[in-house]
Amino acid sequence: MEKTKSLKLNMVLNAIKGLLSIVFPLLSFPYVSKILGVEALGKYNFAYSVITYFILLAGLGINTYAVREGARYRDDKDKLNKLANQIFSINMIATIISYILLFTLMLIVPKFHEYAILLIILSFQIVFGTIGIEWLYTIYENYMYITIRSIVFQVISLLALFIFVKTEKDINMYALITVLASVGSNILNYIHSRHYCKVKFTHNLELSKHIKPILILFAMNVTVSIYVSSDTTILGFLSGEYAVGIYAVSTKIYTIIKRVLQSVLAVSIPRLVSFLGKNNMEQFTKLASEIYKTLFTIVLPAMIGIIVLSKEIILIVSDETYIEATASLILLSISLIFVFAAYFWSQCVLIPFKKDKIVLKATIVSAIVNIVLNLIMIPIWHQNAAAVTTIIAEAIVFIWCMFKARKIVKVEGVFKLILKVLVGCLGIVATVFSLKLFIRNVTIYTIISVVTSVIVYGIIEILLKNEVVFSIKEKLKNKIVKIEQKTV
Repeated sequence: MEKTKSLKLNMVLNAIKGLLSIVFPLLSFPYVSKILGVEALGKYNFAYSVITYFILLAGLGINTYAVREGARYRDDKDKLNKLANQIFSINMIATIISYILLFTLMLIVPKFHEYAILLIILSFQIVFGTIGIEWLYTIYENYMYITIRSIVFQVISLLALFIFVKTEKDINMYALITVLASVGSNILNYIHSRHYCKVKFTHNLELSKHIKPILILFAMNVTVSIYVSSDTTILGFLSGEYAVGIYAVSTKIYTIIKRVLQSVLAVSIPRLVSFLGKNNMEQFTKLASEIYKTLFTIVLPAMIGIIVLSKEIILIVSDETYIEATASLILLSISLIFVFAAYFWSQCVLIPFKKDKIVLKATIVSAIVNIVLNLIMIPIWHQNAAAVTTIIAEAIVFIWCMFKARKIVKVEGVFKLILKVLVGCLGIVATVFSLKLFIRNVTIYTIISVVTSVIVYGIIEILLKNEVVFSIKEKLKNKIVKIEQKTV
């Protein structure tokens, strides 16, 4: 019972952290997009898309591997300490290689010369990402610390943004501030990690044991990154900074929503691995089924909400100069359902069962398709083409992983649940279009539409007896009753 409560608390904490990752960008991004302008914002996003490849190289597949293996040893401090030191050391070596490659390319690629300062500033995320050992906190499910730490550093970076970024010439300062939040968190992580184990560099790497699964996961991460980041990179080369700036708005909103929903799913992975370690397939299947049904109950209405309010969201987050981003935002929101279904089958089922090669094959195929389609379509349809290729890539991973993973875990009753969710989504559409007849102010209309749609959707799902929403309602009701009993 205690473990169930702990998991629910972790989900709530990670959801809060995810919601804050919406609140802070929604406060900062409208300001940044207006101050920097389309061109400067495009320049920043292009530089950031380049650095993500080197962050990826430094990280290898270590985060996923560390959580998967470390969750099995979290009750054995000696084994975990040995594993943590080995993983940290491999990570440090990869970080050095990543920097060597980055500086080499900065010297030989002409286009990188004008981005040199931006690339150097953003590259601090590489080394501090390694020092941050975020995987250690995930292993121990310490989401209270992660949430509080995130709030503190996001507040600091937000204040710094409003104080120091005043004109489009402050693009380097903006980059420095975005790095500040992660750098500060990572330093604090390393200091605080002593509560679990003393992480340090070791020469006893046991590479033969770790390198194969790490490289498989790394290859998988590379291919995922290719169809996530290559859109912006290829867009920058083939369509220029203006197209990247427009696409940056839609991808920013899309990424924020994705990060929040991912944060809820990610909490469940250590618990799923723990059930596997105890050979408790009954509990694994039960939890996996709950996660998958919750996924559709949340993601489908979120997708529909973004589609019907896409224009208003763009205007609130930026201004009229970015209105072209509406189409790409609609397209990217469609891919959300494939993103999270794929995430569930790959990260929550296949990876815990060490079926890494299946996920790798799926992501390689999707990455190749994504790159080929980007090269063909981007010169014609620019940012909208990049969004379409994202949908196709995510759909490939979802279909591939689902068919393979269903042989391991069978989730029953999903189709029936989706029908109920779709009826609720019709309620969202009707609500949003009805309110548009009476409210003219964009911000007020959007806020009232979101709040009202959530209420309408919740009522419809309760009436239809959606087990996910019904369960949440019953739990909230029981909590209220307990609070009332305590106050009496």
